[in-house]
Amino acid sequence: MFGIAASSRLWRQRKGYMKLWWRPNETRGIVWLDQEVKSEAGDKTLLPTLRISSDVSKFKVKNPGEELGVRISRIMSKTVRLGMENVRWFVMGDDDTFFVTENLVKVLQKYDHNQFYYNLTF
Repeated sequence: MFGIAASSRLWRQRKGYMKLWWRPNETRGIVWLDQEVKSEAGDKTLLPTLRISSDVSKFKVKNPGEELGVRISRIMSKTVRLGMENVRWFVMGDDDTFFVTENLVKVLQKYDHNQFYYNLTF
């Protein structure tokens, strides 16, 4: 299950990256945008479901960039809380991340899906 953080400002350009690797009816995931975006013809069938992530500006952060970390962690927790059935892995990415799903599956098979892993490097 993919949780993808996306910017509404850049979505029109970056959704093309996702169309290169996303496999409708095979891969599952949610794109979490910061604001509503206008959908174009074919987007619903070629891309994951779009949702709006909550505003994280109310969280007090000390350093620039920490707000993004808060947003990412909230997106991941909301994706997990959706309670989707038959999910072994939750994979987080950005709207400009290109996943090779076959390679990702090969790597993840080496790990116990009942455990939590954070920031795996391969």
